This record gives sequence, structure tokens and C-alpha cells, in this order.
Amino acid sequence: MKMLVKSFGVLLLIYFASACETEDVTLEESSNDIESTDESIEKAGPWSRQFTDNFNTNGNLNKWERTHNRADYNSSRCTYRNWNAEIASLDGRSCLRLQAYKSGSDSYESGHVKSNFDFHLGRNEEYRLTARIKLIAREGNNYKGFAETYGAWPAFWTVNERSNTWPTRGEIDIMEGYSFGNSARFASNLFYGQNYLQNQLGTNAERGYNVGEGWHTYQQRWINRNGSVTVQIYVDGNRVANYTNSVDNDLKLENFNDHNIIFNLNVGSDTGIFNNSRINILWNTYMYVDYVRLDKRSL
Repeated sequence: MKMLVKSFGVLLLIYFASACETEDVTLEESSNDIESTDESIEKAGPWSRQFTDNFNTNGNLNKWERTHNRADYNSSRCTYRNWNAEIASLDGRSCLRLQAYKSGSDSYESGHVKSNFDFHLGRNEEYRLTARIKLIAREGNNYKGFAETYGAWPAFWTVNERSNTWPTRGEIDIMEGYSFGNSARFASNLFYGQNYLQNQLGTNAERGYNVGEGWHTYQQRWINRNGSVTVQIYVDGNRVANYTNSVDNDLKLENFNDHNIIFNLNVGSDTGIFNNSRINILWNTYMYVDYVRLDKRSL
């Protein structure tokens, strides 16, 4: 999601369980389907919970920094306000809700949060980051599908945002959605560069996948086996991307470190992904997050 040094115009050509669970849930229950397809399970240690938020109605967002009075990385039309990230309910679930709406003739306000927790993959370790997300819009009292909007750009990703070093510590985009009015595109992506603000990968790491309306589970598996690093992306238990350094000669996964977890809901773009004159996010467009969990194990 970071910095549109990414050249995302190419993306237009690419087609691309339950909430309110308590902290004592079995660590495996949210991803048994994923475990059965993961070849790294052999001889691995038990999972240990590192970070979790079920966004309960009696809770708060003190595990997160809510971005305020800052424009999006890729769209000068979208400004983040802290009041657009809050606990709300949908489908009988208590969730994190990010909301976007029109705030001027050609400007929009929305929500962005990043975790106060960060994580760094060590040798012979694996991290499993999982979130359950629903994208939806509203017109009056009626809910609409995400694909019915135009110009919305939600994302679930990890990156180092504690220092001005992007992309030298890497970026992993687990889910980026793009709405085009009666259609939508989704993709994962990686970014890396040795110098500040200089992404060396272009769009070579984009991997598109199909996602319909409704709730979906997105997962990042970040694996270091004897110094060989792999990033895998799963959607609803199906692996949609597998990244190693062979993806691009300039990709150096061993240098990815100290990542925060980020959810944001951007509107519009400054680089031609959307025709900004056509933006239509109805009364509101929402990104709901049922839960997010980060687990770790030794390999």
C-alpha cells in the first residue's frame, strides 16, 4: 500500500472463525484448512500467540495507533481522521470498522490504523498473521456490495513504519482491493529497495486473486528455514501467492524486518489507478475486521 513509486497502473490489467472469540481459543482453530496445505508443518514446534485483537465491544483500540490529519500515501484526495477507526458491529460480530465518506467536492475522509506491536522473523522461525475482513458500502439504510463502489482501495499489510526507511525493510501486502463500479480487483504484493523511497521491484511481485462479497480470511505466512526466507499468502485457506527471492533479482527477503500490522481504507489515487472524477463510495464505504491474530513457531 505504501508510496506509489509502485507504478500500480499495471494492476488494472491484472485480474487479479468467528468474531468475539476469547483469548483462550485454540490456536489452530482459525486455520486448520491452511495447515493441511502447508508443507512447512513437518517437525515444526507449537504455535505461540504473539498478538491478537478480537475488537470486542467492551474493548478499545489501545493496541493501535489511529492515524489523524494525514493524507494517504497514494492519494491526495483522502485524509485519515482518527474518529473513522472505531469498534462497531456487523452481522452480529464486534469488529474494527474503518469508514470512508465524501467530505468536500473532491475530497474524502477515511480510517487508518497500525499496530503498536512489531515483529521480526528470526532464523528457523515462522510467523502466521491472520485477519477476517468484510468490505461493504451503504446508501441510506441499504447495504451495498464493495464492487458497486468506484475508487475505494482497502488494504491489509505489514511494513516498518517506525522510521523513514521505506522500502529498505520491505513491505508485504496481504490484501489490496480496488473497486471499479460493478467489478473489483484484489492482489497481494511485495516491495523492497536498498534506498529510501526507491522500490526496485516495480510490479513484478503482484499476484492477483478473486474475492467475492462477504467475509474472507486473509493470511500471511512468513518463513525462515535455515536462512531461506519465503512469504506465502492465503485467502480462505487457499494459497494464492508464494514468494522467494527468485521472484525478482532485486528482492531480498532476508532484509525484511520489524513490521507493524496495518489496516487502511484509501479513496482515489494520484497515479491513474482510478479516474478520480468517477469516484463514488456511496454514503459510506466500510472495511470491517472481525479479528487479527499473529502466531509464531520454531522450525
